[in-house]
Amino acid sequence: MFMLVVDWLLSLMLLPIGWRSFLIGGIVSSIIAIIMRGYEYNVLIDRSKRIVSLVGSIFLLIFVCLLSYNSIIILPAITAVVFRFLFSNLLAKYTPKHREFIEPSDFLCDKISPKNYDKVKRVLDLFTGIILFIIALPIMMLLALIIFLISGGPIIITQKRIGLSGKIFNMYKFRTYTNGDHNKKVTPIGKIIRPLRLDELPQIYNVLKGEMSIVGPRPELMEFHNMAKKHIPNYTCRLKVRPGITGWAQINYKYTTTLDEYKVKTAYDLFYVKNRSFILDLKCVLKTPFTLLEEFFEALKKHIKL
Repeated sequence: MFMLVVDWLLSLMLLPIGWRSFLIGGIVSSIIAIIMRGYEYNVLIDRSKRIVSLVGSIFLLIFVCLLSYNSIIILPAITAVVFRFLFSNLLAKYTPKHREFIEPSDFLCDKISPKNYDKVKRVLDLFTGIILFIIALPIMMLLALIIFLISGGPIIITQKRIGLSGKIFNMYKFRTYTNGDHNKKVTPIGKIIRPLRLDELPQIYNVLKGEMSIVGPRPELMEFHNMAKKHIPNYTCRLKVRPGITGWAQINYKYTTTLDEYKVKTAYDLFYVKNRSFILDLKCVLKTPFTLLEEFFEALKKHIKL
């Protein structure tokens, strides 16, 4: 976070206009840097991630410009975005590498106990879930209509997933595959909404029911859960918290299919279980747009063949 001083130094250019412009410019520039992970080591050293960060920052700058009464306040943010992109290698030398995961074999599961924040988080989940449901309802209705017109029903499917304390629950998703029992293929609309994770919008209902959280480890299918439980030490410790729509592992690691990948993903999940807090949840939420944009770009690279 100390690298955000760059954004605030660049915001000094707005001081002649007034303190208010300086503060707003600094806040806008910092928020864009956080959301698009502009000063994270893994982004600075990876060209494809830098491009994702650049494109995402441009979209956010346009959005702020449309909302702002005075577009000059985005000038420091524009300068910071260009500076990060052009001097990424230099910035990477001074950016700390944080160890934000815990090896499963090193995790002390017995020391994990309920936190006061867990109760607060449930209230926040309800409040956030209601707001998200209201905002997302028009999008979900449109997606439901498109899915029905293109590939018929069912529009929403359920999958058995492993939740809090190992309890099995039905997780809701928009159907993105064809209805056939064999050789299922991604539907045309599925190729668009899967990389953007719009197929997961119905999981807001799971949050309202108390089966999921906005932030938490991803709920796994039974077959993957059994495989990981057998081969990964302390894997079941991730079940001490509600699974989430987004989470620490989801924003820091790729989609997993192999056992080795599940080991890495579990390391991030266990870090979250141990360090869960409002600040960590806020980080996960703020950094999710970068992950969505990155996955969408990856889908484009594969000609949207998922």
